Order: sequence, then structure tokens, then C-alpha cells
Amino acid sequence: MLRDAAALEALEAATGQAERGQSAYWKDGVNTFEVKADGTVAGASVLGMVSRKTGPLHRLMHWVLQFPFRRMGARFTPLADSLDIGRLIARRQHRAYTYDLLRHSLTLALVRHFVPLDRLDEVSAVIGDGYGMMASHLLLANPGRKVIAVNLTKPLLLDMVFLRQAVPGVGIALVRDAADMVAALADPTVNAIAVQADNAAALTAAPVALAINIVSMQEMEPAVVAEYFRILRAGRAGRTAFYCCNKLWKRLSDGTEVSFSQYPWAAGDDIVLDEMCDWSQWVYSKTPPFWHYRKGEGRVIWHRLVWLAKDGS
Repeated sequence: MLRDAAALEALEAATGQAERGQSAYWKDGVNTFEVKADGTVAGASVLGMVSRKTGPLHRLMHWVLQFPFRRMGARFTPLADSLDIGRLIARRQHRAYTYDLLRHSLTLALVRHFVPLDRLDEVSAVIGDGYGMMASHLLLANPGRKVIAVNLTKPLLLDMVFLRQAVPGVGIALVRDAADMVAALADPTVNAIAVQADNAAALTAAPVALAINIVSMQEMEPAVVAEYFRILRAGRAGRTAFYCCNKLWKRLSDGTEVSFSQYPWAAGDDIVLDEMCDWSQWVYSKTPPFWHYRKGEGRVIWHRLVWLAKDGS
């Protein structure tokens, strides 16, 4: 188990290696940006946009244009606190509180509304985070509860670089197998556990009571998606809630079709929420009419929160 700077240096050293779980989408996507263990980032990542325009006028513009989105999340009781967490992340990372961060704040409010996150002997897992946004939200919402971040190697390094900015003093461990996972879970100085996608099976050694995937399963091969479901169902937590937000349908560049309805959901899954994700279906910009609806085939984004049927249940 590698820790902190050594963990990031190991990820940087591995960024050029082939990965079994890399889809056609990511064969090109990992080449659009560069990231180093020391925090240096260059290029434009497909994981989202980081705006450094943080002046008063830009902050006001985002606040006004985000009003409809705040309304969309008003039914979730932890909304105000979740938005504050997102703004804190933006300040610590010296970035604007943009649409990307807002969506993760809204997701946090939704999840906290339905899923108790107070048990510190359980962990949360984020599969395919971007800039560590969801992992940062979860760690700041429940500082004593460990968060596992699973991603392809280069995006995972980017996650950890931004996570360190959002959560000063965070203890990071790079886990490669079940034994490493057990050690990281037992170490009180470890807050964030980084797992490369090809080592995702290590999650079965963790009590993952909450898993989150936001618009990245739509970029995975169906077999990889199925493996994540298998891992979550086999995990050590008595119950596992899974929040999944992805396009209903997408065709990858090699012709592979990925369908939300064809994910390996089970008849025994207890569905809490299942609907179109309003705040992902709309975007805003400075161009009139300012708010724009995603229309057309392959642009409908759906989210579902379920208690997964566990193996043997």
C-alpha cells in the first residue's frame, strides 16, 4: 500500500500503461490532458471544465444562471449544506463554482436525503469521478467516513490531485488488491482510497454502503459495467445503495452500444428514485436564451437510486 506523494508518483509512472478496462472512448480521452504527481495539469480534460474566472461579475453570473437548478434540488432537505460544500471546494481549488460542480452538489443533496451516511464503519465509493468532485463532496460532508475512488489511471491521478486541494491534509492510499484494501481501511490516517480500474475487484474487501457513478458508465464497455455491478453486489456491506446517472443510450466510437436499461439491474433491487435527471438535461451558458435543453436521440440522461440486491439475498 502506497501513501500520499508516493501513491501519486506511482500513478504518474503508470499513466502510459495499457489498461484492460479502457473503452474506445478513453483511448482518445486520456490523451487530451496531462497531469503530474506534483499537481501540474495541462490540456483540456473530457472529464469536465475548470474555469479560473472567479471575479465578482462571473460569480454573479453563475449564481443567477444556476437559480433554476437550485429549484430542481429544492425537494432534497440537505440542499443548502450541499451547495455550501460545493462552493468551498471551488474556493479551495481557486476555480469558479460552475455547472459541473453544481451538478455534484445537487447529487450530494439527493443522496443525503435518502441514504444515511453517518456510519463510520462503512465507506462510500465513487466509480469514474471527474476531478475528484464527488469524492471531495462526500469527504467534506462526512469527514470521518472513508471514500474510495475508482478510475482509469490517468483520470485517477487527476482526481487525487484535485482532491488534495479540496480537502487539505487528506490521507491518500493507493490500493492494488484486497490485502491493501483491508490495510487502508484499518489505517485511521487514510481518508481517501485510490483504486485503478483494473484493480476494482479490491472493492469486494470493503463495506461499500454507497456507490456513485455519474456519466461514466455510459463510456464503458458493457462487460466492464457488469463487473462493477457484480463487485458491488458481492461487497461486505449488509446493504449497498447505488446512485447511477447516465445517458439512456450511447454509441461509442468503435460502434459499441451502451444502454442504461441493459445494465445488470436485478428484480430484487429496491428502487428509491428512477427518473430523468433534470439538472443534467439542462445546461446554461452566456448565450441567449441562456438555458438550453438537451434534445435528440442519445441525449436523455437518467438517474436511478437503488438498494442493490446482494449476492445470496
